[in-house]
Amino acid sequence: MLSACTYVEKKENALTHAILTNNLKIGVKCDSKPFGFVDKNGDIKGFDVDIANDIASRITGRQDSVELVCVTPWSRISDLNSKKVDMVIAAMSITDNRASVVRFSNPYYVAGQAIMVKDNSKIAALSDLNKANVGFVLGTTGEKTIRALAPAANLRAAKTYPEVFKLLEDGEIDAILADDSMLYGILADNKGYKILPKRYTREYYAIAIRQNGESDELFEEVNSILNIMQQNGVINKIKAKWIPNLHS
Repeated sequence: MLSACTYVEKKENALTHAILTNNLKIGVKCDSKPFGFVDKNGDIKGFDVDIANDIASRITGRQDSVELVCVTPWSRISDLNSKKVDMVIAAMSITDNRASVVRFSNPYYVAGQAIMVKDNSKIAALSDLNKANVGFVLGTTGEKTIRALAPAANLRAAKTYPEVFKLLEDGEIDAILADDSMLYGILADNKGYKILPKRYTREYYAIAIRQNGESDELFEEVNSILNIMQQNGVINKIKAKWIPNLHS
């Protein structure tokens, strides 16, 4: 009777379940190069994807154990807490509001919010955004930053980074405020744009895991793996692969 109860407890444990089923569902972005995007072959690639694959293989001991699920900035927390995914690795900054509903791992990357404009733009500083049309992506920390630092800006929201860039491309907005890591991904594929040198925040990206008892061991294991990946240089190698020109 005791062994049966023990077996049920293991089945309910998120870490044990991943090992037993050889499956770990991880939410990643699919529209945010270089962190998570769909390449020309239809495969999901990027910085966060490599982190996800490495963590999953260390947990299960197999290379094919990760199941990638596309999430967006406005869906990723609900996808996690509704158990659509076991964890989220999606360029997600640690904030107090988010930490009240999910549990964050140790940070694995540091970004900073910056401004992107067209090459011929007269915007040269944050103060120039007042009265200008400024785009941000829903579910990100960009809206809070622009409201605090340039309260007279006219804000335009978009659901994705390709959508907010299209607004800039079409002249519907004058600038984008977003994490520099995301803006460098846009810049890599598009000429005629620039990122202004100033950084207005420090954004600590971390892995989000559910706040419940069944995820306790998974949370501890993820932190332990991240420490190992930091110490043995794996994260720096992944960073050099995907973001060679961006220094955090």
